[in-house]
Amino acid sequence: MVRCSCGQQSPKEGEPRCLADKRLLEESFGKIFPELEPRGWRRARLLLRALKALGLCVCSPILRFGEDWIFLFLLGISMATISFGLDVATSKFQRVSLWVYDGLEGYHHLQYFSWTSYHVALMVCSAAAAKYISPQAAGSGIPELKVALRGVVLHEFFTLRTFMAKLLGIICTLAGGSTIFLGKVGPFVHMATILATLLGKVMVWFAGSAENPGRKYELLIAGAAVGVACCFVAPVGGVLFGVEVTGTHFAVRDYWRGFFAATCAALTFRLLAVLNNTRETVAVLFRTSWRVEFPYDLPELLSYAILGVLCGVLCCVFLFCHRNMLMLFQNCPKINCFMMNNKIVYAGFVSLVLASLTFPPALGQYIGARLSMKELLETLFNNMTWGLEEASLGGFTPQPQNLTYDANWLQWRHPNVSMLEMLALFLLAKFLMLLAATTMMVPAGYFLPVFVYGAALGRLYGEMMAKIFPDGIISEGIRIRITPAGYALAGAAAYSGAVTQTLSTALLTFELTGQMSHILPVLVAVLVANAISQRLQPSFFDGIIIVKKLPFLPKLSVGKSGGHDIYAEDFMVTDLKYLTRESKFKDLWTLLDVSALKQFPLVDSEESRVLLGSIKRKHLSALLSDQLSAEKRFRYLLSQSPRRTAKPPEAELGGYEEKGNNLETSEETEGPPFDAAETSWGEGAEEPLRGVARGGAHLSDREKRVRYHNMVEEWECHQLQEALRLEDLPIDPAPYRLLEKETLYQCYDLFSLLGLHIAYVTNMGRLVGVVGLKELKTAVEGCVKGTFAGRALRHSYGPEDQQELQAPEDVRRSNSLA
Repeated sequence: MVRCSCGQQSPKEGEPRCLADKRLLEESFGKIFPELEPRGWRRARLLLRALKALGLCVCSPILRFGEDWIFLFLLGISMATISFGLDVATSKFQRVSLWVYDGLEGYHHLQYFSWTSYHVALMVCSAAAAKYISPQAAGSGIPELKVALRGVVLHEFFTLRTFMAKLLGIICTLAGGSTIFLGKVGPFVHMATILATLLGKVMVWFAGSAENPGRKYELLIAGAAVGVACCFVAPVGGVLFGVEVTGTHFAVRDYWRGFFAATCAALTFRLLAVLNNTRETVAVLFRTSWRVEFPYDLPELLSYAILGVLCGVLCCVFLFCHRNMLMLFQNCPKINCFMMNNKIVYAGFVSLVLASLTFPPALGQYIGARLSMKELLETLFNNMTWGLEEASLGGFTPQPQNLTYDANWLQWRHPNVSMLEMLALFLLAKFLMLLAATTMMVPAGYFLPVFVYGAALGRLYGEMMAKIFPDGIISEGIRIRITPAGYALAGAAAYSGAVTQTLSTALLTFELTGQMSHILPVLVAVLVANAISQRLQPSFFDGIIIVKKLPFLPKLSVGKSGGHDIYAEDFMVTDLKYLTRESKFKDLWTLLDVSALKQFPLVDSEESRVLLGSIKRKHLSALLSDQLSAEKRFRYLLSQSPRRTAKPPEAELGGYEEKGNNLETSEETEGPPFDAAETSWGEGAEEPLRGVARGGAHLSDREKRVRYHNMVEEWECHQLQEALRLEDLPIDPAPYRLLEKETLYQCYDLFSLLGLHIAYVTNMGRLVGVVGLKELKTAVEGCVKGTFAGRALRHSYGPEDQQELQAPEDVRRSNSLA
């Protein structure tokens, strides 16, 4: 196109005269009557230019400084602000509930109604948030996070919708206090990872870089550390606990991210407490007043070890009951159907039972029902020896209604029951209540309840020790009195560490209380409890993974030397399903029909079996669908029509015009258009049958249909005999490979670090086997239990294989006429 001297474009070469005149007329009209801009549009454009320039000026120094620092800082202060605001809100809810309850004094029926309706309404709201807003918000979120960190994609698990549902649900759950007996650590870890994901997307857009799985993994690890740190104001313990709970392997380069974000969260939380007049200065979460000089002696370490044994054994009982109860609910069809369809009703029923049990005039007066979770820990970590204080008080001392830090321990005093009996009753009641509470499908955390439970167990043990040794333990002429609060601290760390099977709970308790004097006995108790728990039961979160059948590898115990004597050749699958360069479509048809793998290896030939790469199932299914497509069948049948056989091939299709997936018939052929996406030969086959009928008018309807079926079968056989068009397929030339002599530990580390689902075993380049997540999981479990069966594990894949090795429903033999 050229321009004339008047500035208008000259007509295009070959352009019709009418179109050229019309175009020139439109251009002239546009110059004479220019389109008027909306009012203020010019100012808006100038403002946008100025904002863009300002954004570039701001972005440049931030990118030079490092966007990760900004991201981690925002993540820390955001989660700390949410955590502090949630604590303040739930505390006010609980105070209002007690104020209403105390205002109805003398009216026991109204008090019962007020007490139960408050908790039932909260749990109904929490269950409704998890059901209607986002089902992924139910539960803790840590088991699913562990699965997501190894590469499994969970639908809508890291969305803003799930974040809002989790936040609303956890507010209602925590407002229930010690009656519902649930915490917030798990939900805050989940919410922190969601916020980290969302902020990560913003920072990627801000920096103009591309997203990658490695960066997402680092953000999730930092989010997990922040989630724990903003709950307990413990940056160091929060990072280590987040690493132990969520990740099998952890890169050292990611530590600074976790520590920086967790420190920002903890510092923000404490500064907010000072600004809100909750604390006079930046201090620990639970104040203690223990003496540091000689808090214990070496003979007392044996007593702490015994406490660790008690925590480990009781933890195994709890984990066994919890896992089997969930499996019973899931395996029983009637119970499972009821709970799936009536989540809100079930949550209301369980909360009604829990509220009735903790009603203060009834059983609640013996288990400190008026105390919140935080107040429970404050009383259990109190440096007083309750037995001595109880003896000094002598007569009846009523439980105070207005709780204070100095007097709330009196909630453990009753005229008819001793404090030791109340602690024992508390342990029994809370054991059963926690089992019931964990079955509700509401946003809830489970670390804080077991932490409180362990503190109560340690306090009971310490009070018993103080009663057995009233004058203390004498060592080298020095009399050292028993400190029950120290046992409470050790019990909290040991029991919670045994339930989650982590060691960082010891450091977490030190940061909570600011007491480092009991570091050795606490570590002894934690190690002993963990040794028993890891030997006998999977952890609490691993148990949930087992019940939900999520794809995750169990822990491979460090002390199991047998793992070095088990090789990949001992548990690999040797009944291989693969394709070769000479494979035909019929081989692909059979392969897709008998196997449910998501990808298939490609080898050089049947004889050599040299691994060339791997092809995903979806690409193979698409290729087979194209080879046997309805459009190609339709064209073939039209070409076989007697009235068209005399015409050249290009004329055979002249009466048809393609429009998307449909073929519209010409005037010669009657009938509705045929949909090429149609996969059933019961419908849409009338038009080809008419062509068959024209050539055999003397045949009956059954003979016509048989003739038609024979034609289609002949065409299908011809299509399936063709060789695969490998050049049309995206082939992965370097799939993950293992050697036959790779040990179980090496295979376990590779699958865990790289998030693998399948790996091929080769010998000098020759494909000899395949290892999937199911085979590795079975080998690990057999190694841990000492029941590894070796080559007996070899079998071919089937539809019952692990979820991550299964594919969506493939293209079935819907084209078959049999």
